[in-house]
Amino acid sequence: MSLLKAKKTRPFLLLVIGLFVITEIILLSPSPLEEVRVSLAPANPDVFVRPTEASLAPGIPANRIAEYAVDKFNYVSVQSGEKQWKIVADKAYMYNPEKLVHALEVTAHLYDPDDSATIVTGKEAKYILNQKDLEIFGNVHTVFPDGFELRSEYLRYLPNEKRIIIPKEYIVKGEGKQSNDQRMRFVSLGMDYKMAQAEIILPEAVHMTMTRDNPQPTPSASPIALSKESPQKNTSQKTGKDEWTLIESDHCLIYRDRNLAHFSMYPNRPDAQRYVHITQPDLFSRSRRADLRYGADSEALDYMTAFEDVLIKETGNDDELRYGTGGRADFDNIKNLVTLTVFPQVYQDQDTVTGEVIVLHRETDVIEVKHSNAFSQGSSDDTDSGASPDGKKKKKGVVKNQPKNTENFAENETETKKITEPPENHDKPNSP
Repeated sequence: MSLLKAKKTRPFLLLVIGLFVITEIILLSPSPLEEVRVSLAPANPDVFVRPTEASLAPGIPANRIAEYAVDKFNYVSVQSGEKQWKIVADKAYMYNPEKLVHALEVTAHLYDPDDSATIVTGKEAKYILNQKDLEIFGNVHTVFPDGFELRSEYLRYLPNEKRIIIPKEYIVKGEGKQSNDQRMRFVSLGMDYKMAQAEIILPEAVHMTMTRDNPQPTPSASPIALSKESPQKNTSQKTGKDEWTLIESDHCLIYRDRNLAHFSMYPNRPDAQRYVHITQPDLFSRSRRADLRYGADSEALDYMTAFEDVLIKETGNDDELRYGTGGRADFDNIKNLVTLTVFPQVYQDQDTVTGEVIVLHRETDVIEVKHSNAFSQGSSDDTDSGASPDGKKKKKGVVKNQPKNTENFAENETETKKITEPPENHDKPNSP
C-alpha cells in the first residue's frame, strides 16, 4: 500500500521541483550584455564640470567638455634647451583638437635672455601648444626683475622674440622707483617691451610723472649774485617739499638700460597741437620733442631737454610772469637751472633779453646771459629805484653784455640782474 502511495506522489514532487528551478532561472539570471539601455537625452556637462563665469579669453570651446582637467597645474615651455616661460595655475583645461590650454588664476614666469624672470599674474591664461605664445587676461599685474610694475587687463608674451605686447585698446599703468627718492609713473594706451634690447615703447596718449620724495636741502648752485638794486632772496637751500614733473606726449621710447626716455608727437597732427607738454609746480614748457634722463648714477641723469619751438613759462609768480623761447631748453633739476639755446629770448612784461645762451636760475630769479646782444624795449622813462655806483640811474630790465670767449662769469665781473619790467606792446608767446 505504501509503495502504491509513493508512486502517486512522485510526479507531483517532480512538477514542484521543475517549477521552482524555472522560477529561479527567470528571477535570478543577469540580463544579457546586448540589452544595455541607452538614453537618447544628452548628458548635462554640469554633472562633470563645475559651473564657472564666462571666460575672459576668446576662442575657448563652448558647450564642450575639455579632454583633460588638471588641478594645481604647472607647465614649463622650453625650446632648444632654453626656458621660455613657466605657468602655475589653480586649474587648467586642455582641448586636444585645438591643442589649446585654458588656465585659471595664473602666475607666469617670463624668462629674460639672462634667465631672470618677469612675474605676471592674472585671472586667466590661454596658449596654443605648438605656438608657444602666452596670453593673460583680467587684472594683469606684471613685476619686472628690478621691481618696476605694470597693470593692465591684457598681456601677450612672444617667447621667440622675448617681447611683451599690450595693444592700444588697453590702458597700461606703470610705476617703479628709479633711485632711493625718485619714482616714475606712467599711463598710456598700449605698450611694447623688447626684453633683449631693454626698450619700452608707449605708443599713444602718454602721461609720465617723475617725483622726488621729500628732497634733502641742497646748496644753491647759482654762482651769480644779484645787484644791490635786486636783493637776493633767501632761497639758498631747497625746501623739503615733494617735487614732480609731468610729461605728456603722443609717443614715448624708453631705454631702460640707459635711463633715458624720448618723447614725441605724431607728425600728422596739426602744427598747433604737435607739442610735448612738460609741467612742474611752478613752470610749464612745450616743445616738439623732449628727452628725460633719470636715475641715481650721477647728477647728469636728473636732466631733461626740450627740442624745437620751445616755450617755457613760469607759473609760480603772477606778479613777475616770465616767458622764454628758443630752439632748445635744458632743465637741470639738481641745480634748478633752465638753459635756453638756439636763438633764445626771455620776456617779462615789456622787456626782452636775447643772447647765444641764457640761463635761468629758478631759485634766485637770476638771468645769466652768455655772448649777449641783450636789450630792453621798455620805456626810456622806466628807471630803477636804485642808482649805479657812479650815481647814474640804471635802466630796468637790462643785462650787461657778456664778453665773448668767457667761461667764468664771476671772474669777469659780469653784472647779472633780475628782469623786473620788460617792453610795452611786445607780442608775447601765446600761453598754451
